[in-house]
Amino acid sequence: MEILIKRKTNPVKSILNYALTTIAVICLFFGLIGYLTLMLAGIILALAAYFAHLNSHVEFEYLYLNKELTVDRILAKSKRKRMAEFNLQRMEVLAPAHSHQLDSYKNKKCTAYDFSSRQEGATPYVLIYSGENEMSRVKLDMTDELFKAIRDVAPRKVFAD
Repeated sequence: MEILIKRKTNPVKSILNYALTTIAVICLFFGLIGYLTLMLAGIILALAAYFAHLNSHVEFEYLYLNKELTVDRILAKSKRKRMAEFNLQRMEVLAPAHSHQLDSYKNKKCTAYDFSSRQEGATPYVLIYSGENEMSRVKLDMTDELFKAIRDVAPRKVFAD
């Protein structure tokens, strides 16, 4: 099962990206006229605008197969990177972020990951995962189909309240 979650774009990052691009073009134009320092500044700003563009359009792909959940991050619909793999047999609990089932894990030292969409109205779920060396607290957006598939694997560890 494959699910694509688009992260909410931050309007401040979009404005910053347009501003960096505009300033880079202006600096490159004046650099071509003869101001070499502006040419160097334009090149640096163009690189900064490129990386700002990559990080402003983020999607996560969840792939669930054979009791394993894999999360990939896709930047600007072109670059893919594997972020994490979770063997669901090592899962401690899966519940909505506001659930009381997660209260016993609040004071434990966990590495936090956020692979959710950050959309208003979306209910993120938290997966507490016991890895080989550390505990992880993973925030995910669930579809009904993915939730049901995970609940079928570990019904006593998955909560919908």
